[in-house]
Amino acid sequence: MKQLLLILSITTLLFSCSQDKNTAQLAPKDPNAYKASIDSLFNAYEKSGAFMGSIALSHKGEAIYTMAIGFDDIETKKKSDVNTKYRIGSVSKTYTSVLIFKAIEENKLTLEQTIESYFPAVENANDITVAQLLQHRSGIPNFTSDPIFFNYHTQYTSPEEMLALISALGSDFAPDSKGEYSNSNYFLLAQILEKVYKASYEMLLEEKIWTPLNLKNTYAAKAVSLTNNEAYSYDYNTEWVKLPETDMSITKGAGSIVSSPSEVNKFMEALFAGEIVSAQSLALMKTVEDEYGMGLARYKINDRQGFGHRGTLDGYKTTAIYFANEKLAITIASNATKDNNINEIFVEVLKLYLNDAPIEASEEEVKKFTGIYISPEDNDSLVFIQDKNVLVLVIKNEFKEPLVYKGNNRFVFEQLYVESRSHTFSSDGTQLTLEQGDYKGTYIKK
Repeated sequence: MKQLLLILSITTLLFSCSQDKNTAQLAPKDPNAYKASIDSLFNAYEKSGAFMGSIALSHKGEAIYTMAIGFDDIETKKKSDVNTKYRIGSVSKTYTSVLIFKAIEENKLTLEQTIESYFPAVENANDITVAQLLQHRSGIPNFTSDPIFFNYHTQYTSPEEMLALISALGSDFAPDSKGEYSNSNYFLLAQILEKVYKASYEMLLEEKIWTPLNLKNTYAAKAVSLTNNEAYSYDYNTEWVKLPETDMSITKGAGSIVSSPSEVNKFMEALFAGEIVSAQSLALMKTVEDEYGMGLARYKINDRQGFGHRGTLDGYKTTAIYFANEKLAITIASNATKDNNINEIFVEVLKLYLNDAPIEASEEEVKKFTGIYISPEDNDSLVFIQDKNVLVLVIKNEFKEPLVYKGNNRFVFEQLYVESRSHTFSSDGTQLTLEQGDYKGTYIKK
């Protein structure tokens, strides 16, 4: 079987935070009942102290829900509010991608051009294209994975110094032979933009995105400013500890933007409404190969497909996704999370808003699908066990992941880190079709 993108979901805290489990899962009868359900969910998190951050939902271009919990600054007990701004990390890559496609539309760049004229010291520069930088197919190593990154990440580092650091990393693989996430790609894209426009990356963002969209709370990050309604970030051991700030000179293009969830939603809606780049450019941004699009990632949650991006920087975490069929934008930004629970919160919020009530399977139905299934293609195996009326996927004889029943013998491993996995069984349970992203494979019961 082709290698699958399997990332374990972290055990959810959603209903261990002094919240009645059944209350949050009931399908709301009132169209606005989701608001009370999400309020209840976030109030439980605030009470438990397991999450600090803000959420915004927007439907058909209209802001319909916002909420913030926790503190911008724990030491002074400065409370967060819905206008608190966070470093959005790699969500910034979508903004950088938009600038690249605007440059292409303005005939200043092409996707096919190689980068040797900009970065002659980068290995394989003669073969690396702008498209490969956008889609993480360049082979240029990720500078944030370099062991020395934490020796300098809090210090100002000039573009020349950053380029030297990236060039010294060499290459991880031949360009376009596979995809592998690298912040280096988007740092270089920001440098290309500055060269072709002879203007700063920050000025280009202001001129081509923020001003046209009237985004007044979105800007290039500097040192965190409480007086400007920004939030510090924290990590939890036995207590919350404020984290050192990565210097934003290092993250230009890859993760250097500050915003609020409401304004991230405005940006995402404008992007998908064709207000920033052409439909052709947006289609290219959404084209996924080996997991990565050109500035957008594809997500499938509760059988609903969306595009967006996730970001992590210091203790900040952001997830922003637009669901075109539902005309729904959701952004959650956090400055402090225990157990990296932001993505589990996102999935639950989506369920509550869309009234996705679970389908119940009987214990007799589930029993048919337990056992070991083998792929004739490469002898890979999948193991399923039963927990009453829940089918459970066993991973490496250690991790047990309850699957969500979707009806018609189909069970889904829902995850936000990569695309969800769908397991559809034959009626007699002798065969299984596994689907994830563009992969589809058949398994036979042992």
